Amino acid sequence: MSDPLLTVEDLAVTFPDPDGSDTRAVDGVSLSVEAGEIHGLVGESGSGKSVTARTVLRLLDDADVSASRLAYRGEDLLAKSEREMRAVRGDEIGMVFQDALSALNPVMTVGEQIAEVVRHHGDVDESTSLLSELRRKYVTGTSKSTASWRRAVELLETVGIPDPEQRASEYPHQLSGGQRQRVMIAQALAGDPSLIIADEPTTALDVTVEAGILTELRELCADFNVAILLITHDLGVVAQTCDHVTVMYSGSVMEHGPTDDIFEAPAHPYTEGLLRSIPEGAKRGDELATIPGSAPDPRDRPAGCPFRDRCPEATEACTDSLPEHALSAEHHTYCHHRPHEDGGRDDVRTSPQPER
Repeated sequence: MSDPLLTVEDLAVTFPDPDGSDTRAVDGVSLSVEAGEIHGLVGESGSGKSVTARTVLRLLDDADVSASRLAYRGEDLLAKSEREMRAVRGDEIGMVFQDALSALNPVMTVGEQIAEVVRHHGDVDESTSLLSELRRKYVTGTSKSTASWRRAVELLETVGIPDPEQRASEYPHQLSGGQRQRVMIAQALAGDPSLIIADEPTTALDVTVEAGILTELRELCADFNVAILLITHDLGVVAQTCDHVTVMYSGSVMEHGPTDDIFEAPAHPYTEGLLRSIPEGAKRGDELATIPGSAPDPRDRPAGCPFRDRCPEATEACTDSLPEHALSAEHHTYCHHRPHEDGGRDDVRTSPQPER
C-alpha cells in the first residue's frame, strides 16, 4: 500500500505570548489524507483546525512548530526552504480561504487573479517577472488571447460559474458570495494541485449555495483525483461530503476514522455530543441538545484530556495523558473510558443523522 498523500504525525504548534509565556494551539495532532479523498477536519471554533492546515503550508511565521513527521508525497515539509515551499504552495497544494471577499484582491478582476496563479504555477510560457506582472496589474491587464487568461476562463467554467468569459472580467464585489467562493476554488485549481485545503468554504452561504459548493468539491475529487482536506465545524457538511473525518477539540485529536464509522458508532464522548447537537430531525418546540460548558482557554488547558471538564464520564483517570484505542484498522479514539470494558456502548442517537 502506497504512502498517504499528506502525513501529519504528532504535530505541535506554539505561539509566544507578549507576557513571555507560550500558548500551545495544537498539541500532538496526527492525521493522513489519501489521494482522491475528502478528509474532514471538524471541531468547535478554536479547536486548532485552521492552525493545523496553515502549518501544513508553513504560513505561520510567528509560531514554533514541531512534528515527528510532516510530509507531502513523502517529502519533509519542515525541512524545505521558503523558496521550495513557494513551489509547493499552488503547484502541489492549493488553499481555499474562509472569507473569499477578504482573500481576493478587490482591485483586480477575478480572471486576472486566476491567470496570475496559472502563470506562476501552471504550464504556460508567459513571463512572470516582477516588471511583467506589475505592467499587467496596473497598465495592460492580461491579454484575453493568452494561455493563462483562457485557462482562467476554463477554470471558472469548471467550477460552475455561468457565463465565465464575462465573469472573468468582473471584480470580486460584483459577484455573489457563492460565486466568489467558486473563484477561490478555481484559483486553488490553477496550479493543478493534488491536494486542496478548504478552510470553512461554505461559511455564511445559504443552504442552496452551500449544497452547490459541496457538490463541486465532490466532483473535483471524482473528475481530477484531487484530495481535499475540508475544515469545518458542521458535521452535516462532513456527512454529505467526507470519506474520513478527524475530530479535534482544544488542539488535540479526539477521534478519527471513516465517516460512516464515526456517524454510526462514535467512540468519544465529545463526538457523541457533536452528533447530538445536529438539529436535523429535531421536533419543533424541542430544546436542541448542547454540550454544557465551553472549550478551555488554550493558555490554561486542563491536564490530561482537554474535554474532561465538560465530559459526563470524566474521572480522576482523565488527568493522565490521553491513551489511544483502535476500534478497527482505521477507526481510533483517544479516551480513558472508551471503548467500554464490557464491549458495549451507550446509544447516543437522539435524532436522525443527516443523509450522506
